[in-house]
Amino acid sequence: MKTLILDASAIKKLAGMKESIKAIEDVFRLLGEGKTNMPPKVYLPLPEFDGDFRAMPAWVKGLKGCGIKWVNVHPQNKKGTLPTVMAIIILSDPSIGFPLCIMEAAYLTALRTGAAGGVAAKFLARPDSKKVALVGCGVQAGTQLQAIREIFDIRKVKIWGINDKEMREFIRKFKGLKKIDIKPSPTVKACVKDSDIIITTTPSRKPIVRLEWIGEGVHINAIGADAEGKQELDSKILKKAKIVVDDIKQASHSGEINVPLSRGELSKRKIYANIGEVVCGKKKGRSRRGEITVFDSTGLAIQDIAIANLVYTKGLKLKKARYVSFVSPK
Repeated sequence: MKTLILDASAIKKLAGMKESIKAIEDVFRLLGEGKTNMPPKVYLPLPEFDGDFRAMPAWVKGLKGCGIKWVNVHPQNKKGTLPTVMAIIILSDPSIGFPLCIMEAAYLTALRTGAAGGVAAKFLARPDSKKVALVGCGVQAGTQLQAIREIFDIRKVKIWGINDKEMREFIRKFKGLKKIDIKPSPTVKACVKDSDIIITTTPSRKPIVRLEWIGEGVHINAIGADAEGKQELDSKILKKAKIVVDDIKQASHSGEINVPLSRGELSKRKIYANIGEVVCGKKKGRSRRGEITVFDSTGLAIQDIAIANLVYTKGLKLKKARYVSFVSPK
C-alpha cells in the first residue's frame, strides 16, 4: 500500500467552493447529531518567534478517513517570501491506521473557513441579504466572499483594509465578479454602515466594530479571533446578538467571545447554540428579521477532515498522482 501525496497545485484543481460548502454543511450536521470525535485544538506558542503551531485531530463517522492538521501562524512572515499560514493534513484509514494521504492544507484551511462562513450565513443571515462588508481584505476575506456569493444574490461589497495597497489588490483580484460593485472604505465605520452581512477577518486584539455603527437585522461572521486575547467586535454587540459558535470550548479560549468572557462582560449562558445544533435543526437559526446574529468561527478539525476526504476521493482519480511508500510490510 502507498500513500497519496497532494501538493498545492493539485489541491486547487480538486477543491471548489460549491462542493466545499456542501461538505462543511454535512459535517456540521453530523456534529449536531453527535457523530464526530474531535479533541480540543492543541496550541504550541512560540513567543520568541512571534508565532505558534496548532495540532487539530478529528474523526467523523461515515467518512473514509480520520486525521490531523498541523498548522502554523507566523505573522512576521509577511515581511519575507513565506506565507503567514502553512499547513499539512495527514489523512489515515481509521480501521487499520494506514496513512492514506498527506496533503498541503493552507489553501484548504482558507477554503473550509470560507465555506463555514457561507453555511453560517445561510442559516443566520436574512435570505434577501445583498450588501456585504469585509473588515479585513486578505486571503480569508476572499474565500468568505466566494462562499457568500454561492448562497446570496450579493450586489454591493464594501471593504476595509490596513492600507490602500491591500484594498487595491483585493479589488483587482475580484473585479471580474459579475453584478457586484466592490468599493474601498476609508474607515471601518463607513465599511459596516448599512450592510446586511459583516465579515471580520483581522488579527485585532481590540474591538474595531462598534454596536452603534451596525443596523438591526445584520449578520456577522467573526472570523479573525482565533487565539487567546484576540477580539474584533465591541462586547456590546455580543450582549445584544444571538451568538452561535462553532465549538464552545474553542470559542471560550480563543474565539471572538474569549476576551468578553475572561473580563466578565459576557456569560456563557448568552451563547445560543453551536453551529451543528442549528444546521441539524435542534435549534432554530434566525427567528426574527430584525435580530442581530453572530457566528464565532475558530475553525474545527472536523472541517479539515471533511474537506480532506473530499479532496482525497477526487485525488485517487488523478492520472498522474504521486504515491510514496511510507509503511513497510511485515
